[in-house]
Amino acid sequence: MRALAMAGANGRLTRTLAGWRSGDGSLPATPAGVETCALTVVLGVRLINVCQLLLSLPTALRHTTSRGLFLAVLACYVVESGILATVVVRAGEYRDERWGRADSLTAVCVLLLQPAFIRAGDVTGSWTAWGFACTLGSACGAGIVFRRPRHTALAVASITAAYLIGNLPLATGPTRATVIANAFSYAGFALLSRLLVGFLRRLGAQAEEARRLASEAAAEAARLKQVDRQRTLLHDNISVLRLLARTDLPAELDETLRDQAVSLANKVRAFLNEARVPAPSRPPAPGAGAVAAPQTDRADRADPALTCAVREAAEGFRDLPMVLSLDLADGILLPEETAAVVRSALETLLHNVRLHASARNVVVHADADEAGREWEVSVRDDGRGFDPVTTPLGFGLRVQVIEALARHHIHVELDAHPRDGTTVVLRGPLGEVP
Repeated sequence: MRALAMAGANGRLTRTLAGWRSGDGSLPATPAGVETCALTVVLGVRLINVCQLLLSLPTALRHTTSRGLFLAVLACYVVESGILATVVVRAGEYRDERWGRADSLTAVCVLLLQPAFIRAGDVTGSWTAWGFACTLGSACGAGIVFRRPRHTALAVASITAAYLIGNLPLATGPTRATVIANAFSYAGFALLSRLLVGFLRRLGAQAEEARRLASEAAAEAARLKQVDRQRTLLHDNISVLRLLARTDLPAELDETLRDQAVSLANKVRAFLNEARVPAPSRPPAPGAGAVAAPQTDRADRADPALTCAVREAAEGFRDLPMVLSLDLADGILLPEETAAVVRSALETLLHNVRLHASARNVVVHADADEAGREWEVSVRDDGRGFDPVTTPLGFGLRVQVIEALARHHIHVELDAHPRDGTTVVLRGPLGEVP
């Protein structure tokens, strides 16, 4: 597991550097991405300082008062930087406070030993006195690695005190003011690093929580969608089963209901045999409803006519005292998906009429307005009716009709009154088929 974690951290850092080099890379807004950003900044500052120091090394060696001590301190600092880089890259983060204390101690030692190999005139403005520039990175690291503010303050105070102790005795005149001003940089760099990385860590944690909640919401939405699919399958089955269970079932209705029962059972079996839940289909674009055939030459299209969808829906309800009035809708074509939804909605409406209405007359009428902007299909019965204000809509009417059609930009109007029948009107837009 540790090897896998190390490989993951190295991979994140490599991808980060590669992305920055190409100009299009970015870190993920995750806690791991924030930590990668923080350790990249810490190591980046350290690498820049080391590179600057190595470039100025020939000049620094000419001005040092003790070449051996200069090189020994520098070597220790470079080795410590290398070890620190290796550890934090393997960990994928810079949050181990033990290494923060070790780095702060290294900075203190460098600053206290520096007076032994520099001249008084080189206290500021010289890479012979390289301690200040390099230990600013340690102050930044202290702002990042320590969890408690007082630990950051203690580390920064130690580094600042070591800088003043080592450099103030050698400074004279204006140089003393420069040394004192430089000392404030440690606190400033540590504070800014702590504020920035702390803010990024909160953002990363909040983004992770938001992703978790979104994932849970998506899973719940998928579950509810699956439940609705199951309820949709069962709704019409229940109406058929209830009728088949009647002891006074008319003989002429028996064959029709048995055929419907077989068809619905096949749908349930197909649902149970699915290897996976299919992705939800995308609703058609606004305005992509139906198209009147005479407006354009589409004889070669396979899109079913609106009248065909109505007739297919009514086919299984020959037992109802039903009249189809479809002449005014001749020539209106529907996209295949829309036709399937309209057919399913009409079947649900006719199931409701059969099961609840006790109607003596049922009229299914299809038409298109004179302006050619929309089509409509109405289902009227003179049965029991109901009061929509006091009676909640059932699953079939609410989900299988109103909500299902709304996803295809088809509006549903309901007009029902107790003992005065029910009328349901479907209206869909006429437009170009995509």
